Amino acid sequence: KRRQLRADYSLDVLTALGESVEHSNFVAVLNTISEDIIAAHDEARDSSLAEWIESGLALIDRDLPKRIGGSGVTAVVDAIDRSFIESPPTLLDGSLDLLERVRGRGVHVGLISNAGLTSSKAFRVWFEQIGLLDKFEYMAFSNDLAMAKPAKQIFELALNALETRPARALHVGDNMHADVAGAAAAGMSTVWVRGGIESSTPTQTKPDYAVDSVLELIPVVDRWLDSLEK
Repeated sequence: KRRQLRADYSLDVLTALGESVEHSNFVAVLNTISEDIIAAHDEARDSSLAEWIESGLALIDRDLPKRIGGSGVTAVVDAIDRSFIESPPTLLDGSLDLLERVRGRGVHVGLISNAGLTSSKAFRVWFEQIGLLDKFEYMAFSNDLAMAKPAKQIFELALNALETRPARALHVGDNMHADVAGAAAAGMSTVWVRGGIESSTPTQTKPDYAVDSVLELIPVVDRWLDSLEK
């Protein structure tokens, strides 16, 4: 549903700006942008959502971004964000309680996200709606920083913000390349959530812990905390 809304709302904006774009053409461009974002993330790169959208519009017509201007590109970005807020992902039952239990152990919790076709603004709106916003003491989104996991610097920014050292940090993620290899290279302990996103970039890095669901994290966190005390 979200993919359909992305195209519908964006085309409404373009039509209001006097531009005529075929629905199938715009959907194909969104698919291309998504693939380009994934490829960029594998190389630890990212751009702002506006830059991705501008590059996609140029695939339709190289002069289209110039004709609608920066305000037009922003309006398309807002339309895409609107589709996310109206048709968001489903939060796994038990996630909020899990984060509270982790925080209750004195652990500072942060978020590093390789964002796709969604701005950090839209993520924050959704997080607030579902009661997730105040669970994190730090949040970083790749399309705000022009870098993505597995870039070492994106982990270092989180460590600095949370005022901790890599040796006392545990990163949880479902991508072996971006999360496990990236965090390990930054000196952090790692938890791999099986069954997540598979990267086209292979890695020889092994996670310190592995779970089938984030809901299995509490025993892992306890084992990790015990290891810090030894």
